[in-house]
Parts: sequence; C-alpha cells; structure tokens
Amino acid sequence: MIDRQRKKIIGVHFPNLYLWLVFLSALDVVLTRVILYFGGLEINPLADLVIKHGGQMGMSVFKFTIVAFVIIVCEYAARLDVKTAKRLAVAGCLITAVPVVWSSCLVIEMIVTFQPGMEPEYPHGLDDVFDRKSGLPPTLPSGGGGP
Repeated sequence: MIDRQRKKIIGVHFPNLYLWLVFLSALDVVLTRVILYFGGLEINPLADLVIKHGGQMGMSVFKFTIVAFVIIVCEYAARLDVKTAKRLAVAGCLITAVPVVWSSCLVIEMIVTFQPGMEPEYPHGLDDVFDRKSGLPPTLPSGGGGP
C-alpha cells in the first residue's frame, strides 16, 4: 500500500512472496517431523545438530529464524533496489521449495511401501488409546503428573 502524500510504502514490499516463504517453511518443518518420526534422517548437518540439541521446538525456531532473516534482508534490499529484492525473495521461496518437494517424495514413498506393524509405538501408552475398540474411556498408564 502506498501513502500518496509521502510516497512511502506502508507494510512490506512482497507480502505474497513472504506468505509463500512462511507456508513452504512450515510445510518443511511438518514433513521433516513426519520423516524423522518414521525413522528417517535429516541430511542437512546444521539442521541435524539443531534437532539433536533442541528437538522439535529447536527445529521450528531455527527454521523460522531463517525465514525472518530472509524477510528482513529482502526488505532492506528493497530500499536499495526493488527488482533485486524481489529476485531474492523468489530465490528464497524456490530454495525452500526444494526440501519440501524432496520430503513430499519421501513421504509418498513411505505411504506406497508401508508395511503394517512396522510403525513405531506411540509414546506413553497411547497405542492403547487409539487401538481401543470398546466404548469405555481409555486409561492412561500412571507415571507422572502431566504432559
């Protein structure tokens, strides 16, 4: 949006590209989590280190810190040259799309080659909750205060 009196841009320069960047990054986090849950490996050594030390929350914070950095760089670059900044934002989306496409292929392969009984058990006895056939409420094993 442009303020006509001051000729300044109000908001960000490329909101649609940033929306795609955030969407693709979130999809990357979700697909990575699915693949890791079913025994896959993280092939990015830096991301693997973050996951080992920070877990799922660390992975999410790491990914969205990168997204925030890319958006800040694009907005700063847009002050200097809008065309170059737009190319940078598009490049960020395309680079983020590569692991999403790869992970999607891996998940599709996992679905096609799925063998029942090979999936890991849910933690804290939740297999009993999902496999329970009766109408009675499930009982969780005791062993701690809360989640």
